[in-house]
Amino acid sequence: MKKILPAVGFACLLALAALAAPPAAAQTEILKTNWELSKLQGKKRLPFVPVTELRVDPSDKLTGRLRTLVTLRNNSARNAEGLVLRYSLRLKLLKKDDPQEKAFWSVPYYVEEVRVTSVKAKSERVARIINFEVAGQLRKLRGSGFSATALKMEIMLCPRQGDDPATTMKETEIVILKRP
Repeated sequence: MKKILPAVGFACLLALAALAAPPAAAQTEILKTNWELSKLQGKKRLPFVPVTELRVDPSDKLTGRLRTLVTLRNNSARNAEGLVLRYSLRLKLLKKDDPQEKAFWSVPYYVEEVRVTSVKAKSERVARIINFEVAGQLRKLRGSGFSATALKMEIMLCPRQGDDPATTMKETEIVILKRP
């Protein structure tokens, strides 16, 4: 009898500890990214449409507004709240008259964060990234002997305890072409 009581007491203690433990953090992941562009037609701004490449005029001027849609998925049974998306932007540069294989990635020229209030349990939500400063960077390259051939965005959900880094980080690129 003396040996059974401590074993039962220990089992009860373990059961109470399991009930009192805080629930695991809601794992939110970056599912996908999509690039969109809104062109200017006269004085009217057209709706955003999906794009796979950016076309700039020969003077390296970007006309239109660029944005990236980041789809977040919460696989948890609880809402994920207070999320922060951090992102950085870099250009792939090519020296005039060099072959394409000599292009190289610059250091990040822009770092920013976007806050997402919440993603409901077992659902998806789209966050919009709208600040890129691409036009300013293209303007700075004018006359330098270099041109931009691509734009890369590196995105990361602010990490939380228990998160898998492979699902909270994503890279996305878009090619930059010169219009004839």
